[in-house]
Amino acid sequence: MKITQRQAVSLSLGVLIVGDICLMIALVFIQLWVYVATTGISALITVVLLIAHLRGWKHAASVIVVFSALMLGFVLSITPAMGMATLPLPLIIPPALALALTRPRWIVASAILSTGIYLVRAITSGWMIDVSLLIIYVVLVLLLLLARAVLNTEVQRAEESRQRAEEAQARIEEQAHALEAANAAQQAQLEEQRRLLDLVATLETPAITLAEDVLFAPVVGHLDSRRSAALTARLLEAAHRQRANHVIIDIAGVSMVDSTVAQALIRTAQALRLLGCRVTLSGISSEVALTLTQQDIALSDIATVRSPQEALRLQQM
Repeated sequence: MKITQRQAVSLSLGVLIVGDICLMIALVFIQLWVYVATTGISALITVVLLIAHLRGWKHAASVIVVFSALMLGFVLSITPAMGMATLPLPLIIPPALALALTRPRWIVASAILSTGIYLVRAITSGWMIDVSLLIIYVVLVLLLLLARAVLNTEVQRAEESRQRAEEAQARIEEQAHALEAANAAQQAQLEEQRRLLDLVATLETPAITLAEDVLFAPVVGHLDSRRSAALTARLLEAAHRQRANHVIIDIAGVSMVDSTVAQALIRTAQALRLLGCRVTLSGISSEVALTLTQQDIALSDIATVRSPQEALRLQQM
């Protein structure tokens, strides 16, 4: 069970109050009125300290340790001697309170205060003090001091462990936020790259309206498999959207036309004809025509013209 220092002080003061009340009742029965009054004063002061502690006064623990040492030293000093060969057991209460409530130095201070009052009274009254019991009492106080030191060490270790755990958790959260930010930045970068690729694809395979129901598609550069697929997809989309019935594909900017390029153009034309479009190929240079002839590539399924203007004139005829 975990208990805070504030709760420990409250519980200790409560135990002292209950103990004083029980002791006062017992003393009433045996009619020791001096001790009844002393115990009543102790209980009243302890109640006041408990109320002050609950309202936030931070010195209640130190005051109760000093008060208990003074009270016990005074009460025991006025006790009839009865030989007084031993140290009274209640003298251990102030150091025990200090062990539970305050810092290690208060253990020594409370022991010296309560025992000092008692020993001064014993010496001045001529009582005999058993030195061996005094040594045992000192050993008990030192053991309490050692227990407090061990407890403080364990508390310090627990606090250090908690701090390390919190720091590790903070680092993990910071790394998670950094990864999340990096992931968001990467997603934004990928989205921008996709947008740029779409823009490049659009610029690579434009579809321009030349006249009513006529689309013009200029092709520039090398026509590989990727660009061929993009060209076919874009022309099909544009022809369907604009309800075109004539598509002019200009390859004047294509540097080389081989069997692969020719097959790609034939497939594009066949796909467009399925939409009801007539396809015209323009811009065939002499070098391209010679290459197609040498490789025995026929474009018989596609109408060819010298330029897009010629295709438009044929369209108007």
